Amino acid sequence: MQEFDAFANRQGQPCFQRIIGISGTYLQEIQKLDSVRNSAYCRITQFEILSDKIKIQQYQESVQNMQKQHPEIAKMLELYHQSIRQINPTIEKNLLVSVLFWYDLYLKNLIQQTGRKKFICSGKIGYKEYLFCYLAYLKGFDVLLLLPDGDLKLSEILLKQSQAFTAGQTGTLKIPEYRRPAPEPKTRPQQKINTVHPDRRKQNTELSYEALAKLAKSVVMIGVYDRDGNFKGSGSGIAISRDGYILTNLHVLSDGQVYAIRLENDEQVYPAYQIIKYHTQFNLAVIKIDRNLDPLRIYDGRSELVRGQKIIAIGSPMGLFNSVSDGIIAGFRKSETQEYIQFTAAVSDGSCGGALLNTYGEIIGINTAHIIKGENINLAVSYKQILPFILGFLH
Repeated sequence: MQEFDAFANRQGQPCFQRIIGISGTYLQEIQKLDSVRNSAYCRITQFEILSDKIKIQQYQESVQNMQKQHPEIAKMLELYHQSIRQINPTIEKNLLVSVLFWYDLYLKNLIQQTGRKKFICSGKIGYKEYLFCYLAYLKGFDVLLLLPDGDLKLSEILLKQSQAFTAGQTGTLKIPEYRRPAPEPKTRPQQKINTVHPDRRKQNTELSYEALAKLAKSVVMIGVYDRDGNFKGSGSGIAISRDGYILTNLHVLSDGQVYAIRLENDEQVYPAYQIIKYHTQFNLAVIKIDRNLDPLRIYDGRSELVRGQKIIAIGSPMGLFNSVSDGIIAGFRKSETQEYIQFTAAVSDGSCGGALLNTYGEIIGINTAHIIKGENINLAVSYKQILPFILGFLH
């Protein structure tokens, strides 16, 4: 379709466009856009909802300073006031909290990247989401809204800020989530890291405790700091991708604005500034550092886990970097939305976000909680929730 090609090859000033309806090659055109290895490219199928009360309060407190840092926000608010009547300060502050949250989540890491910057979105788009897209456009992004089921029901003042194209008849279509293309081999940082642990080349071979302990180099310690650089606590994380993506618990990150990541046998501390993806109910989150990592393999569920099965827990309890403990699966616990593995390996504060491994060196859970008054009563989020959450990062 011509409009997709024009957006992909855009030159000159940034554009803000809407494609309405579905063409016969619609999904193939989206796939073509996704296939370009562009570090300043973001496509989402739904906007994340900010539900963490602590983060909401932090954004509310930073609204005024953020407006000074982003003069484009004043233009966005001017458009907002022109298009919507009866605005009170609370409604405006709620808008700004959402916009700033999405800015940190989707755009912040891309602003400093070289090359043409592109932001594409689909799913439920109301006035908040549209104004955020307008802000991205003001920030220099080519912005594209995918609207297979029809145009937006917004004021004419808002809609005329973007250019509309018709792809075909409107209808219901599930647009697949974006998966970043695998990087070219020669573009990886020159670090002497094996992409596969020698101990794990044979998946059907159980490992000794000594070999399992070596997998600690794929588990990190996360220092959590507020926006003023004050230390708030620490936790653990698990390397899940060669491209620098790290899985942890959402609650490990909830008090922070900046995260300092430490790895074994590396004196450098690597910063992370935003949560790439999170799931409130599963208590899972992904952050990213600028370093090549050696990921751990996720258990594929080829057989059911059983009570009494041997496990290894790796994390940084009380700041004791990458401690290793062993135990067994003690049981399985379920809530309405979550499935937990109860285990007996020793963990403490700081272990959360660390790896729970089977004897093949595979992640079967992420260490999430321990009962303080209990005797080795610990819980991990099951691989059954982890695997679908991180599928887009596994390469």
